[in-house]
Amino acid sequence: MTTPDLTGQIALVTGGSRGIGRQLALTMARHGATVVITARNLDASPGSHTLRGTVGEIEAAGGTAHAIPATITDSADAKRLLNETVERAGRLDVLVNNAGVFPYALIAEMSDEDWHDNMNVNLNAVFFVTRAALPVMARQGGGRIYNVSSDLAIRFAVGRVAYSAAKGALDVFSQALAREVREQNVEVVSWTPGFVRTDMTGPRARDGVESVEPSFLWMLAQPPMALTGLVLRKDEFGKTWGAGV
Repeated sequence: MTTPDLTGQIALVTGGSRGIGRQLALTMARHGATVVITARNLDASPGSHTLRGTVGEIEAAGGTAHAIPATITDSADAKRLLNETVERAGRLDVLVNNAGVFPYALIAEMSDEDWHDNMNVNLNAVFFVTRAALPVMARQGGGRIYNVSSDLAIRFAVGRVAYSAAKGALDVFSQALAREVREQNVEVVSWTPGFVRTDMTGPRARDGVESVEPSFLWMLAQPPMALTGLVLRKDEFGKTWGAGV
């Protein structure tokens, strides 16, 4: 499979301290990108990894990375994150909206707080960060936005209604936005990495988090704008899209 050369490119990954975000940051750095990662805290995390630790891993492997803590559910802080990213790295070529929460609750029993947290992290934060990123990408002549979705946008499970609603909305947001920013050469893709083992999903998932790499790298290797407006699901990779098709 053709792999991308990301030398000279700047990538921003939300939720980059652990799980899928961390894996994508490591992967892009390994292929030459300068990676900016963000989460709420520099040295604290619900899981086993932190922003500082992930930056350290990238630098130890010879890559370049920056950690910028931010609360992206706050529109002003999301804008600050983008401003700092450009100040440190000069531009923004790839935005990965990965940060998420995975709430479990029956709708009849779900609290207002849990509903709002689900929508704030899984949907509103994507809007805030994307809105701040679009002028940057427009000024430089284009960019790529990958929104991390879920199979639960179309395959439903008891107790995950709120999560499904947010991810379904994210898919539609991505498709509509792709049309809106096409003339600015900004590619927008909604990508489902599959159910993989992370701090958030626990040991129930069969595949390790490294299994997200092949389909993500394939997307990055495609010509700019080739995939814009698509919703790509990893379990269809190599079957209906991607390597081997």
